[in-house]
Amino acid sequence: MPVRTGSLLSQCARRSAGSATYFVSRLPPWGGAHPPPRKLWAALALLTGAATAHAERAWVLWEHSYEVWVDTNKGSHRRDVAWKKVTVTASKSDCDDRRVREARAEYYTLTGKGVGATLAGSEVGFDQSNTRYKHGYRRFECWPDTVDPRQPKAK
Repeated sequence: MPVRTGSLLSQCARRSAGSATYFVSRLPPWGGAHPPPRKLWAALALLTGAATAHAERAWVLWEHSYEVWVDTNKGSHRRDVAWKKVTVTASKSDCDDRRVREARAEYYTLTGKGVGATLAGSEVGFDQSNTRYKHGYRRFECWPDTVDPRQPKAK
């Protein structure tokens, strides 16, 4: 059987091993005999660049302070006090590490002053005896540098 130029068989090498004949493909992984189109390379470059840009986004560590008190009906009331920018880090993992360290440092500072405090992850709770808000909290949170948690949430 003659092999036509440009056919699939002309793009495969015919090999013989004993009594068996098999074909070894010379086709590239994208299935064509020619290099991949430039559009494919451009799309791949854009996707790689977008993933790299997301990975390189800066992260901001925020300290969120708020107070809680319980009324006579056992209703809990919360008052936001402040959001404070602590630091900017190069990656989310760096921010998460710093978040835990900052919470521990705050806890040790409070307990060193004789204040009753608790530490749960990156949130420090402490007793306040000088206000009607009996418990204060400081929570350390990581946010992308494009987000400002002080802004009101959209409804």
